[in-house]
Amino acid sequence: MSGVDIAILVILGAFVLKGMLRGLLRELCSLLGLTVGGFLAFTFHGPLAQSLADAFNLPARLCVIAAFLLLFLTTVLFFSLLGYLLSRFVKMIFLGGINRMAGCFFGLVQGVLLLTVVLTAVSLGPFPETVRPYLEESELAPPFVRLGSTMFSGSAGLR
Repeated sequence: MSGVDIAILVILGAFVLKGMLRGLLRELCSLLGLTVGGFLAFTFHGPLAQSLADAFNLPARLCVIAAFLLLFLTTVLFFSLLGYLLSRFVKMIFLGGINRMAGCFFGLVQGVLLLTVVLTAVSLGPFPETVRPYLEESELAPPFVRLGSTMFSGSAGLR
């Protein structure tokens, strides 16, 4: 087992542990909060920045940053609170174990996706030739690279 294999196992273990500790509901709400928060911040930071500039007579650049952060962080905080409350409710009706086991699976999927993207990028990108031998001697890296190549093969025609 190579150092790359050990790193892969540690990363997967960390994601599974995170999923187990937080549970599926909190993990999903966290992901949803980041997604919705990013969408809202990118979509509505302009009008909010203008309102902040008008109300507080602040520089436009500062208002844009403040508006973006305010929208993003408020949305993330809202979904985080929602995930916490849903997890507490599920725990009250004695389904906390199912929530945690589903969280383990969700964490594993997150870890696999992250490793797939990173290892595929490393194998295809302009990285030094010294990196490739480590991937080739690894027992666990090639399946992630194959998965990534399969996943991204549909985007080959995009320019």
